[in-house]
Amino acid sequence: MVTPQQRDWVRREVTGMYLRNRQQGHAAWAKRDYDFVCPSTGTYPFQWLWDSCFHAVVLSHLDIGRARSELESLLANQQSDGFLGHVTFWQREKFEEIIKTYGIAFRTPYLSDCIQPPVFAEALDAIDRRGGGDAYLKQMLPRVSAAYDWLDRMRDPDQDGLIAVVQADETGLDHSVKWDELFQVKAVTLEEFQKAWDRVAKPYDAYGRDHAKMFASDHFIVEDVMVNSIYGLNLQLLAALHGKAGDAANQKKYQAMADRTFQALLKKCWHEGDGLFYDLAGHTAEKHLRHDTFTALMPLVFPQLPKDKAARLIARLEDPKKYAARYPVPTVAMDHPRFEPGISGTKLVWRGPSWMNSNWYLARGLKAHGRADLAQRITDASVELVQKSGFREYYNPLTGEGHGAEDFSWTGLVLDLVEG
Repeated sequence: MVTPQQRDWVRREVTGMYLRNRQQGHAAWAKRDYDFVCPSTGTYPFQWLWDSCFHAVVLSHLDIGRARSELESLLANQQSDGFLGHVTFWQREKFEEIIKTYGIAFRTPYLSDCIQPPVFAEALDAIDRRGGGDAYLKQMLPRVSAAYDWLDRMRDPDQDGLIAVVQADETGLDHSVKWDELFQVKAVTLEEFQKAWDRVAKPYDAYGRDHAKMFASDHFIVEDVMVNSIYGLNLQLLAALHGKAGDAANQKKYQAMADRTFQALLKKCWHEGDGLFYDLAGHTAEKHLRHDTFTALMPLVFPQLPKDKAARLIARLEDPKKYAARYPVPTVAMDHPRFEPGISGTKLVWRGPSWMNSNWYLARGLKAHGRADLAQRITDASVELVQKSGFREYYNPLTGEGHGAEDFSWTGLVLDLVEG
């Protein structure tokens, strides 16, 4: 159990990191000021979409004004059709050398042309619950809603309720073991993955990144369980926020969308034999990608998940051969043949180490299914990770050693875990 002293320590340390990683200034290209927390000043100095939403959640505990500014800066350059790119390069001119290391599709020199998991409603909900104010809610709701409308319109062409990504990094899980066969990599190396990304994404440039052509090409069309669990959960929250704002019509609309997504996950992604939820690969084929990774557990975030399915997922989190590591939750089952607990020499991510955002989601899911005890175990271990290794991008689930970027801001989600 986290002690009051540990809780105070976490709050102080997160506050300090969010001051160090704060980015403020004026962007002449956008003709506006910006104020956001970057993921890491040394590696990721720009505003990244799902990172920023996580940062807004954390800031809602510390400074509600900064939480509002975080979301406002994220939505400032939303396109007229509702699209939100996954990176905004507010201060691009200061970091041209860093940008050269990124493999990103650009819509403009300052905006990317990719998506990330849509956490906008969770950010707005956290701000609203902690004093954002009714005026702010009503101001932001149409903009947040437009982002989900774009995803429904552009990324769900078969209207089954599941949105698709068109390249691996749109999930945020760049090098996951889930992609190895789909990418047809010859070896598990950064070079091989880069070649695979190029095979997928380069043809999109010739299409002008036209969605119909990208889907028709079927280079990499995946309905990812994690992305859609986040999408469905956020649609539920969006419906509730519209209800609070007195908009019954939109409450009904977004709840219906959320229900459709949840039912599609149950119908299409659940594998009864394995007791896991699997991603669907292929525009029309929708073939299960059968890998035991944390994303197969993500529908735990839905309180309405049938008890029998929830029990099978929870059993994996308690299994010392699967996910019950000393420092949970490993992002790949520990008995998976490609489980890699550390960084090794490949510099590939999401192949085993524990990340704070996945801990955050799974702990919340466990609470929703009456397992506050196991959620507390994850919270306690998460605090230990930060005390042992600092705010790192990810951690070895066996030793607690930190890897990746230092002062990594979304690891501040440990504060939300502690605050409960």
